[in-house]
Amino acid sequence: MLLQSEPLAVPGLLHLRPIVFMDQRGWYLTVADEAELGAAGIHDRFVRDSIVYADKTGTVFGLHYQLPPRSQARILRVLRGSIFAAAVDVRRNSSTFGRAGSIELSYMNSSQLYAMAGFALGWCSLEPATEVLIKASAPDDPALARGINWRDPALKIAWPIRAADAIISVEDIDQPMLADQTDLLD
Repeated sequence: MLLQSEPLAVPGLLHLRPIVFMDQRGWYLTVADEAELGAAGIHDRFVRDSIVYADKTGTVFGLHYQLPPRSQARILRVLRGSIFAAAVDVRRNSSTFGRAGSIELSYMNSSQLYAMAGFALGWCSLEPATEVLIKASAPDDPALARGINWRDPALKIAWPIRAADAIISVEDIDQPMLADQTDLLD
């Protein structure tokens, strides 16, 4: 076994914990293995890896999602530093529509977050010089990209940063609240 998984509070979100093998040289772990992911119920084919760098603590990315036909399942893994990650079910016909799950991921804990297609995903850096690897099951498509305001009180996400202290893009500051979304997944 190379990977353990456990569901988070919202179905469609998994906490993935790679098994770390240590010896006198250091350590080794497998980030993604098709058979291990399949055993955890993840059958997505990941076609793109991206790395996002946050220079300062309190940098917020998201909450982002893409519409069909390029909806994205994603896996987040921290390569350096730590983050608070949150995901929101944006599938209008889901019994958990609008519910959010969150988890702290760090280089030191080696944990990963899997969010199936149909979830808006965002994160906040908890340390300076944080790097995050994002595996996605579809390429980015700006015409299908959407976002939700990370401060939406209806989502009940306990972000570890005050809005006044957040470092965030102009685009993400102006994202609509979930209730004001016109494009959601079915």
